[in-house]
Amino acid sequence: MSKVKVEDLTFSYNQRKMILKNINLEVQKGEWVAILGHNGSGKSTLAKTMVGLLEPAAGHIYIDDILLSEETSYELRKKIGIVFQNPDNQFVGVTVKDDIAFGMENLCFSKEEMLENIDFFAKKVGVFDYLDKEPSLLSGGQKQRVAIAGILAMKTDIIIFDEATSMLDPYAREDLMKYIKKLHEDGLTIIMITHDIEEALFADKLVILKEGKILLEGDKSAVFHQPRLFEDANLELPVALRISNELDGAEFSAWKEYLWAYSLEK
Repeated sequence: MSKVKVEDLTFSYNQRKMILKNINLEVQKGEWVAILGHNGSGKSTLAKTMVGLLEPAAGHIYIDDILLSEETSYELRKKIGIVFQNPDNQFVGVTVKDDIAFGMENLCFSKEEMLENIDFFAKKVGVFDYLDKEPSLLSGGQKQRVAIAGILAMKTDIIIFDEATSMLDPYAREDLMKYIKKLHEDGLTIIMITHDIEEALFADKLVILKEGKILLEGDKSAVFHQPRLFEDANLELPVALRISNELDGAEFSAWKEYLWAYSLEK
């Protein structure tokens, strides 16, 4: 069953230059899809159209087979949420508790359910001890966890991470990626917008955008076996795979297999 389906999607900010051009994409239930692309490729714009923040010039988006439209956007926000690059842009409350509650308030959750969800998901993402703190006092990684808790508390089962790790230090980034992996193992559908190849290795499927078009799509192994298309999209293969491609001769075949297995195993 497809959780997200994009059909013939185009988008333009000024009605002249098309940022997205005839995008067709399906994300299955429980799948982790990484959407890769260089700056300006359209990947963040695609993410914003999927959650209804931007209206496409043409085409359709379906969430659980329901057409995303002005009439259905309120209901579909219960199904899909987004975590942005800078979590500060998502904070509106005085305390962490207020911020986790914000999305539920907009969806008219009862007070009892809100309080229950705040405690449950704050514990789930590891921010329960910070509920009464100001979000500005938290670290980058903690802020992202609060943003995730707010999405989960709305009972969404699809989360889009739009460059959500790019502002984090290496330790916070590794910690957040481990948590996203756990969410995926728990059955959530994950869409990750990134330019980081190492992060994309966690995904089940890769989609590469270039100049608003899908250049390449498929499982990790199939995509990484086309290095020229990676170069064409101004992306680099993971280090181990670049080394593997440079090895030549039968005597290196075992090393090549090892490097491929090492890169694809996350």
